[in-house]
Amino acid sequence: MSSRIPGDEAANVYVAADLWFERALKSDDSLFTPGIPIWSSDWLGEARTRFLDKIDTWKGGDFFGKLETVLAGSPPEVYQLIGEAVYVTYLIVHKSAMGQDKKVENINRVLSGRAVIPRNLHAALKSGIMPARGFFRTQFGLHPAFVIEFAERWKEEGCDAKLLNRDDPESLWAFRDLARYLSPRKTVQGFSNDAYYTQRVALLHLAHPDSFEPIIYTYAVANAPKFQRFITEPTDDSDRKIQQIRAGLEAETGRWFSFYDPEIQSQWDDGYEYDPWGAFIERARAFVNSGKLQSQEIGYKTVIGDKLAAARDAVLSGADDWRGVLEDAFKAKDFNLIPWRHTATLRPWMDSQPDAALNAIEALWAPGDSAVADRIRNFSARFPAEAVRGAAGSRMSVIATLLMGVSATDYPPFRVTVFDNAYKRVGYDPRDSNANEAALYEHALGFLDRFIDEAATRGLTLNNRLEAQSVVWRVMGDDWDDWFYNPDNDEPEFPTPTESPAPPNMATLAQDLRLPQGFLEEIQTLLEDKRQIIFQGPPGTGKTF
Repeated sequence: MSSRIPGDEAANVYVAADLWFERALKSDDSLFTPGIPIWSSDWLGEARTRFLDKIDTWKGGDFFGKLETVLAGSPPEVYQLIGEAVYVTYLIVHKSAMGQDKKVENINRVLSGRAVIPRNLHAALKSGIMPARGFFRTQFGLHPAFVIEFAERWKEEGCDAKLLNRDDPESLWAFRDLARYLSPRKTVQGFSNDAYYTQRVALLHLAHPDSFEPIIYTYAVANAPKFQRFITEPTDDSDRKIQQIRAGLEAETGRWFSFYDPEIQSQWDDGYEYDPWGAFIERARAFVNSGKLQSQEIGYKTVIGDKLAAARDAVLSGADDWRGVLEDAFKAKDFNLIPWRHTATLRPWMDSQPDAALNAIEALWAPGDSAVADRIRNFSARFPAEAVRGAAGSRMSVIATLLMGVSATDYPPFRVTVFDNAYKRVGYDPRDSNANEAALYEHALGFLDRFIDEAATRGLTLNNRLEAQSVVWRVMGDDWDDWFYNPDNDEPEFPTPTESPAPPNMATLAQDLRLPQGFLEEIQTLLEDKRQIIFQGPPGTGKTF
C-alpha cells in the first residue's frame, strides 16, 4: 500500500523533492548551485522582507510581472531562492495543467539570469502529481511563499532532520503536524486556509509519499459514507482514516489507484458525476481533434490492409508467389500489428509446411460473405499450436491481422490486453476467460460497434471499426492514467512518433566500419526479417561495436 504516484516520470518528482529536503531543510545548501548557502536563515529573512512582506504588491494578476518590480535591486541570492521555491511549487503541478517548457520559462523569468536550472532537474517538471485548480492558479504567489515560510520556520524552530525519516512512524506524524498545522504569519493570514492548502498537502506528500495522499479534499475522502466500511480502527484523524481506506480499496480493486480516478472520485465527491463512456469518448475526441488519427494510425494500417488484400487475391487466384506477396505485407513500414514473438514462429511454419499454411489461409480468406466467426473457426482448426504459441488472445492477434485482407475497415487488428483494459474503463461486459478465438473477436467487434454508437450520441463520428480500434489503441496508451488523474484537461498531448532514419549506404558504411559489405547486408536482412539478432563470441571480438 502506497500513495506514491507510480511511473518513471513521477519518480523524477520524488527525486527532486528529496534533493530539496536534503539541501534546503537539512542544511542551508542550494538546489540549483550546490555548495552555495541559498536556503540559509539570512537569505530566507531577506526573501521575507523583499517578497513575502510585500504581499499587497504581488498578489493576484500577473504574478511574475509584479515579482520583477518587487525584487528590483535585490541580491542575486534572493532571486535564486525564490526561483528555487517556484521550482518546488511546480513539482506537484500536473502536466495537463502546465507543460514542462512553461514551467521552465517561468522559473527562468524569476531567476532573471542569476542562476540556471540544472539539466538533471528539468525532467522532474515534466509530469507533476496533482491537479492545479482554484486558488492555486488565482493566488499562485502564496504557494512559493508558503514553501519559503515553511523553510524559515523549520530553521527557526531547529527541527530535527529525523522528521523526514520515512521508516519512523513517530517522525512522519510529527512532520505531518508541522506541515498541516503550521500557522502562517501575517504574510498569508489575510487569506483562507484553502488559498495555500494545496502547498501544505504537497509538502506533506513529497516528504512522505508512501504515507500521505496528494489530495486536497482529505475530510471529504475520509468521511465519505461509501468508504466507512474500510475504517477498521476508529479515529477522528482524516489522514489515518485515509490510510485505512487506501488499504481497503487496493485490496478490493487489486490495483494502485488515485483518489482522482473518476470511478473512485464518484464515491467521495457528491458533486462529481462519473460517466465512464463520456470520459472515454472525451479522450477519444481529443485524439481525433488532434488531427493525428490518419497520419499516426489509419494511414499505415490502410497500406497493410491493401497489401494483405493483394495477398488474398494471390491466394484465391492460385498464384504461386502468394507467400511472397504476404511477406511484403509483413514487411510494410511501421508494421506492428503482430508481436514479433508470433511472427518468429508463424513464418517458419509457413516455410516448412506451405501446403498446410495455404489450406488454413484459404479457409480464412474464402470468397463470399461468410460470417467472421465461421472464417475464424475454419482457420483455427487448421492453425497448429506450433504456428503461434499461447492462449486464444495471442493467436487472435495474428488471425485479426490476416482478416484485414478481407476488409480492414470491418475487421481491424486485435490485442486482447488493450481490449480488456478498455472494457474495464467503460464498464463493458468482460470477455469470457474460456472464450475461443472466434468468441474473443466477436466480443471485441461488439465493443467497437457500441463505441461507435456511444460516440455518435456525443457528437463524435467514427466512420468504421478500424477508426474505432485505432482510437481505442491510442486512448488506452501509457498516458491514459495521466488523463484520468486530471480529467479537467482540455487538450492532452499525443506525441508524434519520430520518423525512422534513412537507411545507410551499405558501400559507404562497409568502408567506414572496415567490414565486408555482404556481411552488413546479411545483418540488415536478418533484422528486417527477425527484428532482432544475437551476436555470440568471446570478449574483445567487437560484438558491441
